[in-house]
Amino acid sequence: MSLQPVFRLEIEGEKQTVLDQTDALLLRYIGETSSITKAAKRCGISYRNAWDRVKHIERTVGNRMVETKVGGAEGGGATLTAEGADLLKEFRRVRRYLFDALDDREFFGHVSYKLSARNRLRVKITRVQKGSITSQVKMMMLEPAALTSIISNDSVDDLALKEGDEVDAIVKSTEVIIGKRM
Repeated sequence: MSLQPVFRLEIEGEKQTVLDQTDALLLRYIGETSSITKAAKRCGISYRNAWDRVKHIERTVGNRMVETKVGGAEGGGATLTAEGADLLKEFRRVRRYLFDALDDREFFGHVSYKLSARNRLRVKITRVQKGSITSQVKMMMLEPAALTSIISNDSVDDLALKEGDEVDAIVKSTEVIIGKRM
């Protein structure tokens, strides 16, 4: 039996879930169908459950997520507000990042703390900039570090590399993972 980790993304605010995967799907389908009824059906939930979820998100966040238009001769409809679209976009961005990591075997090496010394640099955090869901962490190296690049001889010749040259070392990676010693 092959076991795989399963992640369910939830966005929390003040110790309560604001948005989970079902909520994100519901918002997505409302945006695609312009109908809460159709979105609920696609999510496999009742219309009442869909409305309760939308109202919960709006109460928790303090902004309208969905604008509705009452039916009649022209028919009703529902659209995401700018805030609803932004929340969904941020959820999907974080979800894409997390699930991309699931497919990255190198990432799992980091998660299990099997790091190569060449890939580990001691740094000091110089700035933390918090966003609505994710944060940007700026770092400066604490100690001088030596990097080694394995490149072809043709590349060395094409770039005319020699000892003493000042060059840019470009590290290809999908993320920088932070570990804190406790």
